Amino acid sequence: MGGKACPHEENAVTNYDPAANYGLTPDIVDLVGLLRQRATTMPLQRAFTFLVDGEQQREHLTYAQLDARARAIAGYLQRRGLSGQRALLLYPSGQQFIAAFFGCLYAGVVAVPAYPPRRNRNLERIRSIIGDCHPRICLTTDDVRSRIEPLLSEMPDLAELEWKCTRELGEDDAANWRDPAVEPATLAFLQYTSGSTGMPKGVMVSHGNLLHNTKLISRSYQASPDGVGLTWLPLYHDMGLIGGILQPIYFGRPTHVMTPTHFLQKPLRWLRALSDTGATMSGGPNFAYDLCVERITDAEKKSLDLSQWQIAFNGAEPVRAETIARFTKAFAPCGFRPEAIYPCYGLAEATLMVTGGDKWLPPPIRSFDTAKLNAGVAQAVADGAEGSVRLVSSGHCDRDQEMVIADPETLAEQLPGHVGEIWVRGPSVAQGYWGREDATSETFRAHLADGRGPFMRTGDLGCLHVGDDGKAELFVNGRLKDLIILRGVNHYPQDLEVTVGQSHDDLPVGAGAAFAVGSDGAEQLVIVQEAGRNRDADFDEVCAAIRSQLGKVHEVSPREVVLIKPNSIPKTSSGKIQRHACRLAYEAGELDVVALGKPDGSVEVLRDRRRRDPIQRLTSERKPKANTPPKPEGAGLAPAGDIAPRVMDVVRSVAQERAVNLSLDTDIAGMGLDSLERMEIVAALEQEFGGRFTEEAILSMETCRDVVAQVQVCLLNELSGGLPGESNGVPTPQAPLRADLPNGQPVSAPPTTPATRATSPNEVPAADYLFAESPEYRRLKQTMELATASGLKNPYFSQHEGITADTTTIGGKQYVNFCSYNYLGMSGEPSVIDAGQQALEQFGASTSASRVVSGEKTIHRELEKAIADFIGVDDAIIMASGHCTNESVIGHLFGPGDLILHDALAHNSIIQGCKLSGALRRAFPHNDADACGKLLEQYRHEYRRVLIVIEGVYSMDGDYADIRPFVDLKEKHKAYLMIDEAHSIGTMGPTGRGMSEFWSVDPTRVDLWMGTISKGLGSCGGYIAARREIIEYLKYTAPTFVFSGGVSPANTGAALAALRLLDAEPERVAKLHSNSELFLTLAKKAGFNTGPAHGTAIVPIITGDSRLALALSMGMFERGVNVQPILHPAVEEAAARLRFFITSSHTEEQIRQSIDLLVTVRDEVVKKIAAAGPVAIAPIERGETMMAASTGTPTPA
Repeated sequence: MGGKACPHEENAVTNYDPAANYGLTPDIVDLVGLLRQRATTMPLQRAFTFLVDGEQQREHLTYAQLDARARAIAGYLQRRGLSGQRALLLYPSGQQFIAAFFGCLYAGVVAVPAYPPRRNRNLERIRSIIGDCHPRICLTTDDVRSRIEPLLSEMPDLAELEWKCTRELGEDDAANWRDPAVEPATLAFLQYTSGSTGMPKGVMVSHGNLLHNTKLISRSYQASPDGVGLTWLPLYHDMGLIGGILQPIYFGRPTHVMTPTHFLQKPLRWLRALSDTGATMSGGPNFAYDLCVERITDAEKKSLDLSQWQIAFNGAEPVRAETIARFTKAFAPCGFRPEAIYPCYGLAEATLMVTGGDKWLPPPIRSFDTAKLNAGVAQAVADGAEGSVRLVSSGHCDRDQEMVIADPETLAEQLPGHVGEIWVRGPSVAQGYWGREDATSETFRAHLADGRGPFMRTGDLGCLHVGDDGKAELFVNGRLKDLIILRGVNHYPQDLEVTVGQSHDDLPVGAGAAFAVGSDGAEQLVIVQEAGRNRDADFDEVCAAIRSQLGKVHEVSPREVVLIKPNSIPKTSSGKIQRHACRLAYEAGELDVVALGKPDGSVEVLRDRRRRDPIQRLTSERKPKANTPPKPEGAGLAPAGDIAPRVMDVVRSVAQERAVNLSLDTDIAGMGLDSLERMEIVAALEQEFGGRFTEEAILSMETCRDVVAQVQVCLLNELSGGLPGESNGVPTPQAPLRADLPNGQPVSAPPTTPATRATSPNEVPAADYLFAESPEYRRLKQTMELATASGLKNPYFSQHEGITADTTTIGGKQYVNFCSYNYLGMSGEPSVIDAGQQALEQFGASTSASRVVSGEKTIHRELEKAIADFIGVDDAIIMASGHCTNESVIGHLFGPGDLILHDALAHNSIIQGCKLSGALRRAFPHNDADACGKLLEQYRHEYRRVLIVIEGVYSMDGDYADIRPFVDLKEKHKAYLMIDEAHSIGTMGPTGRGMSEFWSVDPTRVDLWMGTISKGLGSCGGYIAARREIIEYLKYTAPTFVFSGGVSPANTGAALAALRLLDAEPERVAKLHSNSELFLTLAKKAGFNTGPAHGTAIVPIITGDSRLALALSMGMFERGVNVQPILHPAVEEAAARLRFFITSSHTEEQIRQSIDLLVTVRDEVVKKIAAAGPVAIAPIERGETMMAASTGTPTPA
């Protein structure tokens, strides 16, 4: 898998102009102007795609939508008179946070992002931030507000805030917005660096700082105009917000966003998303790369293609050479190139990035003499030399900024080769700390001994080393300030020490030290704490209390808790804890240890013994189980029953010895588990039970009892196999697999019970007995009111006054028609009409009975034989409609004890058939035969019959399936294969015989060919073509066939004539594909998003906005072109679209004129968006979402 490479150019960065490359005008000097220009010049382009479940479910946000939502929030803030004030932002990572952040910028309000609390946890940090910057309002979500509201009466500082859920804001608020006229110096947001709770420091970052740093990053990355980003980093921290959100907007290219939770649960999701999306820029802290090496198996690597990954940035914590080597070696077979690794250095006080390396070159790694480095001299030695340490270069400083190495005591500038403190100055350096003049002066206004300045003091130690190429590279080798970085998160030791001192009554306060030690390429937390004078102290209890409180308050778990003799911790003469001396004593084994709390939670009581070889003990501790294949998702094969024991087993498997006294009411964080270990529990539960936890559910799980409750709500409620309102093109909920079910029955979801039951008829709510008040009907009315609210006509149920083909007549006016799947013009073909009329005269208007009784007509058997012969199988059966054919056949042939595997984009009729059957069903990713195969490998032996269901052509996106691997799978695993050819019979293959002809597959290798006669064959009905015994069984037992009248004679006669005409005139198929290819080519050339469509008669124009789709449809209709919009909730809001059905009857002139008209209408709508904002600003609702475009389907050999 060779990726594209580029020769290094000496002056590439110097000559690179991001603004010119990314289409920005020179007058853009702030973030408001940046987003407004994007929304004006590329309103329909996707800014962000959110991986809702971390994998396949996707939501999209265009620049126009983001601009509109920002204006709505800003309009409200301005109306409340909050310009110039601060607004606290409490959101999980996602689109609501992004909209709120820009809403603040649009209002001239200073945004203050913070991590939302988990119940009442993390509140102390939030309260300290509130006390520091005194915000007037908190913008948040309904879920966060509901968690905070019960606490407001006890916390007046929180109660004083206005709590506003931004989902409540809409068009009226947007209409109130006024441009805030911000300047580069205007304060944009406060970045409270992670860690401190007692004395938080908010870094003041201006619009100018942000714009310069995004330009700096773009110049350093040399990002190509076709680049794509992907981020999982938390958005309330600088690397996630600036690097993951703001820089891509400056860059002007789409970015995929997943949550930190989804990554931590399953690191494979990050690399799989990179592989699937072809993203070129993504990264994270050093620990993220280690986690991928530890958790991703060799088998999982085989599905990854990382050859497009150009920038794999590594920052936020020390970059380790061992990590780079391990990651590069582990993923080289996946196409990962060593030059993609991009170490960088930065900090919040410098907005984000300070230095970065050279793109297209592997990062320089040098070995230095350790002793001399500790003495302040960076002497390079041979790689692997005894007494050496390997350091990774963090690159060099941007041309707009200056970086020097200064002696932290004499303030003299150090020459290359000497260690000192890293100082920086330039446009990216922030304005200082909010409300802390002394700290600002000390950090941001430093001057060198020669008077140069001001510089910002980073507190980090490093040196400049001149390489063979003459370039001075920065090597970071330590910190002046006491800061502990664990998995990319900053922790101030004083905060950890206070928590430890307060964790148990036997511990003296102010007598402990927290520090980090390096082990196996990563920093690990160690706590050294003086024991109390109580000789009867229970050290097991004391160590457990320390771990519990650190987990609850800081979400960290120390590797060791070292209890030492009273009055033995190293201190200065003034009584200050000497952390550095304490660490040295710990590493040398010179502490007077009385008890040692080990990583597994056990405690070794030493009393008056010195501990030895601490580093050896750390490096020999239990390692993560690398390359151990994980259980497949949904692999819960235990019998159904009480789930609590299974949940407890999962917790024990992660917590190990720390779970000795585990009960349902055990506080999980209090066990001493860190955030990563808790994500391991979440991932293991999803694998055990199937499905996904919501972000809100994860935040609410504190005790094992909470976990059991959320398993029932989030995971087991999917076992019924689906949700109401599933529509074509929408991925379906996936049922976890089960074996040995009681009485052979499928497990169903626990019933949804209202919080309060009605005890008398008078208490029954109107929505439960008056359908006009039901939520289903009200949602329908809201959808239909889109047209009214927009001043547009309802596009549905338009009355056609004649035959619908390439043209149609509505209201006496003729339109070019793209709303009909009369693909081959058979409906309206004179010979087809004649055949229908003849059948009507011969057999009457109705069969007047079930065919099995007395409704069988000779023409029925003629058509069934013709279908079977046309496809190439034994026999066929025709039914009244395609939808009921799928429902009836799937529901009848399969039942409890069977398993149905179907494509995630399966048609509604397939899903309904699965539900009707009572079989367990599982969706596999769209067109992913490998994923289907893995399910079969794991579970085929647990079920009686297994059915695989795919479609030939997928009618919402206009792509098609490669049926060959599915045929191989069905034969290998002795399963049934059903292919729905509703949109491929008559349209695919040289003569229209469908997917078997298209892929040159023997049709008898497929068990069930389903199709309709209402599309390519221009009539009405559905059919199954199969082996003789299957058809015979269906004719005698299928309820839809046995208990209803047969297809009308007229429809049967018309279909038979159409089939014969198709056999005689296959050139209709060629003309259809010629027309479709022309339409698709012109649409793409005009800049429309056509999704994954190719090679079929269906071309979507995806707008990502229901009202916009409706406006385009109405605009086209006014100009004589009829095309239907597909609106939410038929599809996810971000997947709203126009859907064009191309036919063989269309002329080249009709197609070209229609595309030209579509461009005209689009431009008119864009002008309205630029003037007044996009038509839709309602937030995208989370739910069953449209999967993003696939990367394409192979063509026949």
